[in-house]
Amino acid sequence: MKTNNPDQAQIKSSQPQHDEELVPVLIRYLSLTLISAAIISVLLILIPLPILEGNPLISILFIFIPNLLAFIIMSRLIRKKLSYLKTLQKGSERVATANFESYIPLQGNNELTDLANNINLIQDLYEAKSKAESLAKMENHHIITSVSNKIHAPLSGIIGYLERIQNPDEHDVSKKEAYLKIALKKAYQVINFIDDLFEHAFTDNGKGYYQFKVYNGKPLIHQLLSASTKALEEAGYEVIQENCIERDFSLWVDLEQLQRIFDYLTSNIIKYADPDKPIDFGLILNKNELCLILRNKTINNPAAVGKKIIDAEGSSLDSCRKIITRHQGRIDYYQLNQLFKVELILPIHQ
Repeated sequence: MKTNNPDQAQIKSSQPQHDEELVPVLIRYLSLTLISAAIISVLLILIPLPILEGNPLISILFIFIPNLLAFIIMSRLIRKKLSYLKTLQKGSERVATANFESYIPLQGNNELTDLANNINLIQDLYEAKSKAESLAKMENHHIITSVSNKIHAPLSGIIGYLERIQNPDEHDVSKKEAYLKIALKKAYQVINFIDDLFEHAFTDNGKGYYQFKVYNGKPLIHQLLSASTKALEEAGYEVIQENCIERDFSLWVDLEQLQRIFDYLTSNIIKYADPDKPIDFGLILNKNELCLILRNKTINNPAAVGKKIIDAEGSSLDSCRKIITRHQGRIDYYQLNQLFKVELILPIHQ
């Protein structure tokens, strides 16, 4: 429990002006004491001089007594200041050892008062920082434990089902397919959890970690499309680019997040697109926005009739939507029979 909590009005009034400054006060005390001692000494010598008839012993006593009084008075005044200095020293030592039980009492209105006030303020800041660090450690421990549990449970399930599939004594193909389906579902749960975790990493509301910069749009989009085209061609797809952009433009984006969108789209194509049909990328630059159109034909799988890519688990299109929304853009996707189409729209930086 803290004691001697300084009054805030007193703290404010002690900064930045003083009623008295320490050095002039001490000099004034010393000067007044010496002058008073000299006056008293003269009076004590002159007044009783006719009576004492020049007795040297008495004269010495009358000279010694006022100087002794001056020394006592001055010692008391200086001792008071030195005592407060020791209080300041102990207060600073308490702060250095992270002991925040009490404040330094404020006395007077001079430099020592200012020093005591500043030590009290430092103590408040140090205490707040110490509490914040302790709270952060507790929260980090809670987060790590929670993340570990969230990932460990589905991964353990995935390992279990994969071991069943790998079991040489298991010959039922339908069971193996069921195990594989469950393992994939749990794997997608892990992916979605990691995406959500990344979305809100290092922030209170998921809005702080994006690193937006202004980029020259033409080379940036060319770079991203080239990387996606190379990955698709290596996977055996034919890629057709329809680039209708002639003028320069700028984009205000987080390059890493935009790269994630293209990676997601490329992954979806490889997962669902028919490798015998070309992949079509179209670029259109309107007055205020850039439009990227992706078209492909999905695999003709009779077992998947009526199932849409946009409903498929793990398509990552929801993650794309979150990212593009943060860029003040939008993403739309459609599926009609085997035709799958994605429209990615980004605002032009003016």
